Amino acid sequence: MIAIGVTNIFGPFFGAYPTTGSFSRTAIKSKAGVRTPLADVVSGSVIILGIYALTELFYWISQASLAAVIIHAVGDLIVGPTTLKSFWQVNPIEFFIFWAGVLVTIFSNIEYGIYVTIISSGALLLFRIAKARGQFVGRVIIQQVKLFADDYEHLTTRNIYVPLDHSDGSNPTIIPISPGNGIFIYRLNESFLYPNANHYIELLVEQIFRETKPGKRNPYGSLGEQPWNLKTSRHPERNQQKDDSRPCLHALILDFTGVAHLDITGLQNLVDVRRQLDRYANKKVNWHFAGLSNPWLKRALVSVGFGSSEEGHTVFSVANIHDHIDCGENDNAVVLVPILDINRPLFHADLDEAYEAAITSLPAKETAAIFNNSNA
Repeated sequence: MIAIGVTNIFGPFFGAYPTTGSFSRTAIKSKAGVRTPLADVVSGSVIILGIYALTELFYWISQASLAAVIIHAVGDLIVGPTTLKSFWQVNPIEFFIFWAGVLVTIFSNIEYGIYVTIISSGALLLFRIAKARGQFVGRVIIQQVKLFADDYEHLTTRNIYVPLDHSDGSNPTIIPISPGNGIFIYRLNESFLYPNANHYIELLVEQIFRETKPGKRNPYGSLGEQPWNLKTSRHPERNQQKDDSRPCLHALILDFTGVAHLDITGLQNLVDVRRQLDRYANKKVNWHFAGLSNPWLKRALVSVGFGSSEEGHTVFSVANIHDHIDCGENDNAVVLVPILDINRPLFHADLDEAYEAAITSLPAKETAAIFNNSNA
């Protein structure tokens, strides 16, 4: 009773539902067609009346009758085959967790059943967070069409970005256009936190080292300065090919659309990798960010130097607010305002803007090669 009381005192401050100790009473209210919290006043009044005026009559109520009422009330809580099938289709692992809780409750008690399901679900959640994997994405030019009975109408043409390995279930016959030229677009699907930061970064760095060449033969002054766990050769100056056609690392675009939170450990991982890649490329690598929907993400990234660029703002998105303001006599005036803060040129509204900004910052010779390939 103390736990229920404390829960109902502090629960409303967090948007929680009122808590009681009776599933059957709630089920009976639902079957009776209750729709408003006024029913709690009625049931509370009946309980008070029963405690003070009808306690002597409770003696004559058999336990079998009470059990029948409870069984009838909670009978609808038993899931049917259709619901079980949907559990399996949604997530087989959670299906087995459900059955583990049911079996433990039947053969032990409900307390242990709750413990089993909570611990199993918590472990599954931590595993998903810790093993979250990023995706390298490429550009696909799509056309939106409107279908008719025997024809179609072309609406728009735009770019979308899909994983290069089609891990999202996209059509495998469509080959995404890889950014190339030392530019990588990396999408994070979960929050960037302590449990998964190393997992994200490991995949990112391995791919970059595999597809680019160092800015100089040995980015480390001596063998003693080279990290012990570096997965490249211990003597890169000996193994590097003279005709290595791989590009040098130029820019990295991080898609933070799926990132809701960034903790201190994740932020420090980004700082460490930035330092590592700058040394590897023998120059300052531009880090572009797209999809920063949380102001605290921007604040955290700015605090460690992300978002700014020595080259200034080369590409950014603007919107026309002519329709939302009174322009007076000049009704044809065009008023353009930036979508995001122009003082942070490496924070972008979407991946298209980030990609164009990365391309613009390439040397003139490489930029010309890109446009020639696109026209071809």
